[in-house]
Amino acid sequence: MEEASSWTGDSSPKKFVAVVAQPVKTDMDALRAAVTTISEQAGWGPPRFYETSVEDPGRGQAQEALEAGASIVASSGGDGTACAVAEVLAETGVPMAILPAGTGNLLARAIGVSHNSRTAALALLTEGRPRQIDIMSVDMVRPDGSRFTETSVVGLGIGYNADLMAGTDETLKKRTGWFAYVVSGIRAIRTHAVKARVAGDVDDPSRSLAASGAHVRSIRSILVVTCGLLVGGLRLLEDSEPDDGVMETVVATPKSRFALILQLGRLIARRDARGPDVEVILSRRNIVVECPRGTVAQIDGDPVGHVTRIEVTLRPGVLTVLSP
Repeated sequence: MEEASSWTGDSSPKKFVAVVAQPVKTDMDALRAAVTTISEQAGWGPPRFYETSVEDPGRGQAQEALEAGASIVASSGGDGTACAVAEVLAETGVPMAILPAGTGNLLARAIGVSHNSRTAALALLTEGRPRQIDIMSVDMVRPDGSRFTETSVVGLGIGYNADLMAGTDETLKKRTGWFAYVVSGIRAIRTHAVKARVAGDVDDPSRSLAASGAHVRSIRSILVVTCGLLVGGLRLLEDSEPDDGVMETVVATPKSRFALILQLGRLIARRDARGPDVEVILSRRNIVVECPRGTVAQIDGDPVGHVTRIEVTLRPGVLTVLSP
């Protein structure tokens, strides 16, 4: 980690920036010109650029950049691209820079990177300070019993938040930005509550919660986060930080759709989710969610299909990012 904390000020020609970019969301010509200029001014070697694809959203490209010896790996795209790059860079000590080009940009917002000024974000390549933040490893079980593992850098969940993400119109999102989430959020209010069990910091995350005596609850939304920001700049939890070594799980149990609307209104007005029918579970190790009937889940805003079980493990301070 010492190398990561002293990367600035090194003008060795071997030092170079690698950029993993989502070409649909990024002006590649402008990006190449800007990063090349910054590299030349800093006395670094020529930057390298890797474009993501539908088949590979960034993991393979980030791995290639890492193996090539990149001193900094920058993610240019949305939270999906950032998550893919972060998964590869975790525990390597190689700093990750974020050049926001998506709609939500939740990770960028969480660490204070400008999502409105590409110039300000680019400046962090030479002026940013390394910051160690938490990420989450997510193991999920599908209704057919198959398992899959993902990495989350912002948050994941089931219920209302997953229905909102799954129902967001991509065409409208491209035209109107975060307003597409508002439209989807209004529609998602009509969906039913989810039957689920939830427990934090359990000794054996693989053990059935039913076997341990946990009761099924009627839940409108479960959202597990390492930082408390939501789309549109709303703050879920005022005291949640991406480097505090704590994973927060917000469990919302309003008894009716009207009560859910009131909850959402309080969130918008107060900028914090706490209130009646809302439980916040603080975990330093893990959180386990069981859904006997299966339900749609989302990870960092991307729907991942139906699941019956979620095992989330906190990985504190394993990702180095460049922040203001």
